[in-house]
Amino acid sequence: MKVYTVQRLAAYHKLREQGFLIGDEKYVWDEFKEPYHWMMKQIVKRIEGYNGIDYPIWLWRTRVDRNSSGHFSKGTKGVILTLEIPDDQILWSDFDLWHCVLNNGSLSGSEEEENELEESGENIEYTWERIFDFDWLSNADSKWVGEYDESNLQGVTPIITMDMVKKVTRFIAKGSKY
Repeated sequence: MKVYTVQRLAAYHKLREQGFLIGDEKYVWDEFKEPYHWMMKQIVKRIEGYNGIDYPIWLWRTRVDRNSSGHFSKGTKGVILTLEIPDDQILWSDFDLWHCVLNNGSLSGSEEEENELEESGENIEYTWERIFDFDWLSNADSKWVGEYDESNLQGVTPIITMDMVKKVTRFIAKGSKY
């Protein structure tokens, strides 16, 4: 499957030198480490051969806009890699609803379910797995969950190898809101 990832130029150099690239914990904000670890457990459950230790690489189905302000700080040298990765090596999730995981919030399907979760004090993590359930998302109450949009999917993969790279587009970040 054709996908895209945004990486620092140094990461691309590392990919070329060693022949593969895995995610790097040093680029994960401290407050996102627990959600990343949750995602890594999900990858273990869903992608055969993943070791559960290496941080994932984030992917997109549609070409990334290199002029978007959300990638890197101004002046950072980056690349957009066009990749060909087997579909069974990608775990897709809903980008917007991933923020429920990042913010430690529940992903309930209705106000009633939300109230039940709050009253029960039950662990909400089981609701997070809904970010992978596209049937559930497409049938959920859009007024509560939001409109399901397949173009809004993000993916993670355990590793990128040099043979997966089909095109490299270099850029210098114009700025960031972060």
